[in-house]
Amino acid sequence: MRSEQLATPQDWAEAYRSRFGLPRVHVTAPGFVVLPLVDQIAAVNTPEQLGSPILDELTVRGVPGPVLVREKPARRTFLAVFDGYPNLECTVRMERHGVDIGPARSNVILPTGFGRRTPEGRWWARPPQREESLPLLSEVVEAVITIL
Repeated sequence: MRSEQLATPQDWAEAYRSRFGLPRVHVTAPGFVVLPLVDQIAAVNTPEQLGSPILDELTVRGVPGPVLVREKPARRTFLAVFDGYPNLECTVRMERHGVDIGPARSNVILPTGFGRRTPEGRWWARPPQREESLPLLSEVVEAVITIL
């Protein structure tokens, strides 16, 4: 099924699972397509103004991964593979700049579209790529620290 044929939240959830390899994506009762932060999936949330330079840094390193933009509040979410939490000093430094690692067992709402205007108020700064692995959480954290 091509992107323009994805009509329902269920279609989008299936596409995220099968085409982009995002595990356990499902549809909630209100109709949101969500990626649970369980097992090995993590998310790093940053203020919007830090998001672009962090994505640039990850791209230079060859591990950009998928990045979501959220309108309100203006934030970016970097999806990653969990490989352990950063040390306390690193965590405190990130938190001082409004960067956090999404709590385990929470969900990331995924857009049901590839344009800037979606019903969820979020879009892909860099969509998931077929046959591309997610970066490690430690790689995203290293890029964040480099930018800070």
